[in-house]
Amino acid sequence: MNTIIGGQIAHALGADWREQRDFVQYQVTLTGMNTLLRAAAANLSRLSHSRTVADAKTLEQVLLAIPGFRPARGKQEAVDRMSDLAGVERDKIGPGGKEHIETLRHLARRFAPQILDARHTKHSLAEALCDQFDVPWSPKAVSTMGTITKQGLNMVLAGAERRAGINSAAWATAADEGAALVNALARELPTYWDGKASIEWMRENGSTKWYGSEWAGWYFEEQVRAILNERYPTPPVGGPRVKYGSTTFDYASPTRVWDAKAHTAWSRNHPPDGTRPSRVTSPFWMNDARAMHECVDEQGLGFLVVDGLASLDVDGQFRAWIEANGAAHGKKPSGYVASTGKSRPRKVAWTPLELRAIWIENLVELNAGIAAGWLRRKPQPDWSAGDQRRPRNDKYQGKLEKAGGWQVAYHAWP
Repeated sequence: MNTIIGGQIAHALGADWREQRDFVQYQVTLTGMNTLLRAAAANLSRLSHSRTVADAKTLEQVLLAIPGFRPARGKQEAVDRMSDLAGVERDKIGPGGKEHIETLRHLARRFAPQILDARHTKHSLAEALCDQFDVPWSPKAVSTMGTITKQGLNMVLAGAERRAGINSAAWATAADEGAALVNALARELPTYWDGKASIEWMRENGSTKWYGSEWAGWYFEEQVRAILNERYPTPPVGGPRVKYGSTTFDYASPTRVWDAKAHTAWSRNHPPDGTRPSRVTSPFWMNDARAMHECVDEQGLGFLVVDGLASLDVDGQFRAWIEANGAAHGKKPSGYVASTGKSRPRKVAWTPLELRAIWIENLVELNAGIAAGWLRRKPQPDWSAGDQRRPRNDKYQGKLEKAGGWQVAYHAWP
């Protein structure tokens, strides 16, 4: 950039442009470049609080300049996020990308009910909302087909999020989100899970899954929901879809859905008998294959996977306690008998060792995971007993040692 162009930009932005400080002869200095950057940022900030902007390009630049705002990638996403803010069910846009005025009315009822006293067209209501939210509107936000453009919907959304105190740009990527979730869990998860105490915690906190041999997996799911909903609550209405068929994934942030899995990577006998822990090399069961496929196709899917050391009940005392404790609270054994005729030792305790966040962005990534060998689709065992046995969908298995390319965050306990 030469001095003349730099001076013209500075003048247009209202910046002070000084010789020797900002430019020397025909060369713009580093200080001069920073002067222009500060002036451009200040100009965009002013525009973000103005009543109107002249053209769609400026509107797009203003959206990027609003602190903490992540523009919606499409009109449906913008409408979905407005509905979430308004606390109503999400509305599907019509043919040709036509948004409905009711979405804007819901938003107004939540944040600016006074503007509903006057009659409004869809466009005038969007403009009135922008005025209430102290963000600009542009005549260019109305398309030739009479709909509101993506930039126009984003401007209304930006103002509503600003009013609600929401920082939607916090997790622009799955890696950012995965790191935040892993850090929260690493700080809050107990570092030793006693079986009896964990089962009692689940029962006392209203879990329906407190009675069963695989308590460590249920306990991790309940802890994930409790910890993450305290830090990053699932939207009470709207938000990412979590239920597909009979499968309900464990947690949804405002932007993504995640499932929790506890994977026994090491085991040892309990009571201790002097033998060293042994490595468990079998893959871990994930979820119903159809549900995973649909979720990944619609919005992506993440997994929060904790590897741990299981202390196994070799003398059967813990199994007897599970049955006695269940009977004391009205539970009966399932009657399930393994195909081998032998029952596996129950986990007396569980120690978390490593925690990973894994993200599958789309079907291309899902199929790549299958090709890479870390995902495998297999017939799902039927864990039911007697007359309750029934055909079930296939399920995916995972091998963490091959999932490095999909891992977005990691923590190891000392």
